[in-house]
Amino acid sequence: MNKNLISLPFLVLFIVGCQQNIAPSSDSAPIAESAQASLIDEPESEVTNDQFESEVLVQEQVETIAVEKELTASEKLTLSLIERGEQALSAQRLLTPEEDNANLYFQAALGRDPGNFRATQGIANIVETYTDWAWASAVGRGYKQADRYLGLARSVNPEDPLIEDMAAQIRDLKTRRAQEAQYRAQQAAKKAAAANSNDETAEQNEEEPVKKGVYHLPETLFSLSDEEIIGKIQPIIDEVAKTEQSIAIYWPNDKEARLIYQIINSRIPEFRVRAMTFRQADHTVELQQD
Repeated sequence: MNKNLISLPFLVLFIVGCQQNIAPSSDSAPIAESAQASLIDEPESEVTNDQFESEVLVQEQVETIAVEKELTASEKLTLSLIERGEQALSAQRLLTPEEDNANLYFQAALGRDPGNFRATQGIANIVETYTDWAWASAVGRGYKQADRYLGLARSVNPEDPLIEDMAAQIRDLKTRRAQEAQYRAQQAAKKAAAANSNDETAEQNEEEPVKKGVYHLPETLFSLSDEEIIGKIQPIIDEVAKTEQSIAIYWPNDKEARLIYQIINSRIPEFRVRAMTFRQADHTVELQQD
């Protein structure tokens, strides 16, 4: 009897303890759902962080640029001089007017900041412009104007090697043109001399016979056409055919002398023409008195 009374309270405690152990397992489902929801939302949290970091980086860059753009009063003045020089260069105000020209501004900028790249480049551009103008003038045979432009370039920067290079090119151009002009003059003189020689030969032919029975022929006889050669020799053929006289041919070339004889003889079929040839530069055919 006593044993049953003692075991009953233990049974009640055991049942209550089991219920308490089971209760936490029923609460685990909401916790899992919460964790799953947290995992699902996590990418959105990462995107938000990236955007934040990007905005911070941009802000830092903007602040860095702002710091770099903060120039001193002296630097601002140098930059202003360079910008005014570039404007004057674009307008081709290279050395004039005296108070507002590209060289003035660039030289002033270099005086404040020796070695400044933009100012140095500006000076080089002025020199290049003058050398380009010098070449254009030289091509148009304006050599004095070309020399003037080179002088202006030297006044800007006498140490620029481009100036001497252009001066050498202009000298070569003048020399080449002078040689070409000399060659043309020589060719013209040769043509004039040849024309005078031909005129003298023609005058001699017009005056023939200077002596009766003497016929002068042109030195260039065999450079003429066949018809022209026959035309020059025909008066001799006619006279020989009429008088049946022998002839003497005075010619510097034996082969050409024989050819003259063959022409004359072939045109007179009635008899064989008697002839003698002499190697002389007279270029004449003379009828002999038998």
